[in-house]
Amino acid sequence: MISREWDAMKCLFIYNPHSGKGKIAKHLDYIVKRLHEKFEVVETYQTKSSEDTINVARESCGKYDALVFSGGDGTFNDVVTGVAPMEKRPILGYIPSGTVNDIARNLSISRNIKKACDVIVNGKVLYHDVGVVNDRYFMYVVAAGTFTEVSYRTDQKIKKVLGKLAYIVDGIKDVFNPVFTKVRIIADGVTIEDTASLLLVLNSKSVGGIRLNKDGHANDGLFDVVLVRKSYFFGISNIIRLFTFGLSRRKKRKYIYHIRAQRIYVETNENVVWCLDGEQGPSGNIEIINLPQHIRIFVSKNYKN
Repeated sequence: MISREWDAMKCLFIYNPHSGKGKIAKHLDYIVKRLHEKFEVVETYQTKSSEDTINVARESCGKYDALVFSGGDGTFNDVVTGVAPMEKRPILGYIPSGTVNDIARNLSISRNIKKACDVIVNGKVLYHDVGVVNDRYFMYVVAAGTFTEVSYRTDQKIKKVLGKLAYIVDGIKDVFNPVFTKVRIIADGVTIEDTASLLLVLNSKSVGGIRLNKDGHANDGLFDVVLVRKSYFFGISNIIRLFTFGLSRRKKRKYIYHIRAQRIYVETNENVVWCLDGEQGPSGNIEIINLPQHIRIFVSKNYKN
């Protein structure tokens, strides 16, 4: 039984025809059929580039009640970049088809097309925080330091062949050439100064396909700020410990700083390049602000934040 709430509602489905090795394009008819179970009008659009995705997402605001899209974390970032500045924002529906899909993990959305469609058709609406870095938006992570360039440095052709293994192969370079970053962090009045081998600002439970922040919350208006300190073996050992044990034992560990804040300012070397949701971001000093419950997205009825 379709809820009358969605009768006569309009939905736009946008997708990259090459994403997921072309799997989405092959299942386009099925996806449209499933979306018609909830929406009277369903239109489709093949995106041509990241910029095109941003523009189409922006133009959907005020025209469509829901914007459903397929892709990886980068595509999700493009969609949020398009809709976040607008006053009228459609509800988002997500069909994951990327390599890592951290955002999908955070929201418990399956890569299985049928299950992802089930979430959109039968799920509930979650209000989700959005982050702003200077003048750019992000959904789940801002990062600098060792291993953070891997997500956008790894060749796309290799990723299509090796999948997640491509990131591991590329990341080996950083083991022998770790990155150290001197930072001064001011987060809601708390100041931290240290040399970091890795700095993360998280709005998620999963990063790099690893669930390291089990207490992460999608819509409490706060970020988790995690600074991994430089120490033995160039700080690599501390990064390994973080991703092995997560933040749950942070009170017993001296190799990281971990605080929660809504507004964060980071002073650092101008050559430091920040990674936003797996894509290359700004350089140098940044200001990060949390926009509480700024977007809406379909999640499973059983989803617990």
